[in-house]
Amino acid sequence: MSKDFNSYIIRLGTVTVSFAIVANFIPALWLWFRYGAVPTFSEIMTMWGMVAAAFGMSWLVQNLSYYGGLGSVGTYVSWVSGTAADIRMPGITMAHKVTGTEANTPEGDAIGAMAVSTTVFVSVTLISIFSVIGSAIIPLFPESVKTSFNYIQPALFASVYASMFPKDLLAAVLTLLGSYAAFVYLPALGMPKVYLMLVTVGLGMIAGYLGFRLKNKLAL
Repeated sequence: MSKDFNSYIIRLGTVTVSFAIVANFIPALWLWFRYGAVPTFSEIMTMWGMVAAAFGMSWLVQNLSYYGGLGSVGTYVSWVSGTAADIRMPGITMAHKVTGTEANTPEGDAIGAMAVSTTVFVSVTLISIFSVIGSAIIPLFPESVKTSFNYIQPALFASVYASMFPKDLLAAVLTLLGSYAAFVYLPALGMPKVYLMLVTVGLGMIAGYLGFRLKNKLAL
């Protein structure tokens, strides 16, 4: 059942993501045909290089680090709607926690599909509202409230980590220690910061593998 479900999701997801990719070019094509505004090939490659330098590592890291939690449905929806780390992952993680289901199981896939779809409707609604009234309300907030917005993403990551921590204490501790060591010592050794996230993801995968092997060894 799960195999058939994932096969269907992959076929449907491939179509929807392909349409989304094409749709991304519509505004640029409209500017080109309507106003004749089109950059040269050299300018396009320069802009692409700037984007790749800023976000290129995340193209690999996010797929590796989020798929296990997002599942097939969550992955396709998140890459189309965006904000995978900020909204989709916390939403799916909380849904699994509340329902007592696990990711990458038939039940977990069903719950994850409903959860990620709900986050899209909620986020689109809130973004639409705040796009209209936010510019008028946010300046009225105290400076301490406006400053706190800078910590929203770290708080979300921390909440997801804390909810997953009890599932594998050894892997969680090893991941935390390895990530701390990587961010403290690797830059001092000359490693560019752009690679740190990839290193921490790799360390997390190794920690999970070591924790799994150790628990199986102790069980024997």
